Amino acid sequence: MFQEAIVTLQEAEAAAKLMVDEAKFRAGTAIEAAEQAGANKVREREQVAADEVAAMMREVQQKARGSASDLASNMENKKAAIGARAETAMHKTAAFIVERIVSDR
Repeated sequence: MFQEAIVTLQEAEAAAKLMVDEAKFRAGTAIEAAEQAGANKVREREQVAADEVAAMMREVQQKARGSASDLASNMENKKAAIGARAETAMHKTAAFIVERIVSDR
């Protein structure tokens, strides 16, 4: 009877050790799977973020081109207005000089 109890105990210990080893293996496998899934999620989110940044950059560049075009057009208009005022001032100055020359004679 004592011998049977020892054998039963040894079998129970072996079964328990086998269950512990199997649980460790499953835990290790589960950890590896979770780490891989996490790494995949990180890569996916990095790609999504990169795509969003690229879209934002395209939008900003398009707005910048529009602003630059508007600014260039505005500057051309100002340049034309300044040129027109300068020409008017030049004609007035020339007329004034001619008048002074004619009146001094």
